[in-house]
Parts: sequence; C-alpha cells; structure tokens
Amino acid sequence: MAYLLKVAGPIAFCLAGLGSEAHATVLTATGTFSNGSVLTGTVTIDPGIGVITASDLIISGVGEFANIVSQFNFGPPVYYSAVINDTTQTDQLSLGLLADSLIGYTGGDLCSENTGACFASVYYPISNPIDEVTLVSGILHGGSAAVPEPSSLCLSFSALAICFLLLKYRIPRAI
Repeated sequence: MAYLLKVAGPIAFCLAGLGSEAHATVLTATGTFSNGSVLTGTVTIDPGIGVITASDLIISGVGEFANIVSQFNFGPPVYYSAVINDTTQTDQLSLGLLADSLIGYTGGDLCSENTGACFASVYYPISNPIDEVTLVSGILHGGSAAVPEPSSLCLSFSALAICFLLLKYRIPRAI
C-alpha cells in the first residue's frame, strides 16, 4: 500500500495541475495616431481561450493604458475590440484588432485609418469621449514561442518514473 501511495500520489498531483494550464502570447504594439502620438508597449493574449489578459500600452504624451475595462468580438466591421483605461483613469483607449477571434491569434494589423476594413482604434478623455484621436496605422507583432507547461513536464517525468519503477521492481503485468 505504501508503494502504491508513493507512485499514485505524484501522478494525482500532476494530473490536478492540468486544469490550470496558462498560455500567454506577448505581442508588441506599434502605431501612430492622427495627432502624432505614438503607440508602444505590449499586449498579453491567451490564444487558448481568446482573451487579452494584460496590457502595458503607452501612448506618448498621454499615458500608460493597463486597466482592461471590457473586450468583445463584435464581428465585422468592428471586429475584436478592447477598451483599456490609462493608469490615472482619465483617458480611455478603444483598441480594435482586425480579427474575428483571438483564439490562436498571433498578431496582425490594428484597426486604423489605413486598414479601412474596420472601425479605427481611438483614444479619448473619459470625461469627453467625443474628443477622440484616431489611430492612423498600427500593428501587433512578435508573439512569444510556446513553452511547455510545468504540469505537462511533471506528468511526463511521472510517466518516466513509473516506467523506471516497473522495470526496476519487475512488477508483473495484469493480463
């Protein structure tokens, strides 16, 4: 029985971790607004479930946009849209991604005046949303490479350990 617990315990622990796998793709944003402000920074997307999980976008002369307020796939002509507040809660960025879904998303053009296929991304003061500044051109690029999840590695090593123990102790197989 003690042997069974030694073998089954780590396996159960590793299998429990499979439900909490984290997938993240960090994309770099670049762009230019109609007033000359420049968009830089990163957006973190979970392409497995298709959501933006973090924003570290900066608009020169305006601020850092990190507080995700909402996001939704509206379909054409709006496509995927995320509303992100700046850290001072005075300005808001409506970021449009030229994608029907973020599941499997690896980057691409941002909705802008140059894309023409969707409503352009804009930023504006929260107190006066009509006073918006339009993105002329922009892109998300440079997705990070896939990395094995810790729970997957644990499961793989557990399987190897079981094979080693079966060979070492020559436990008979059930027929």
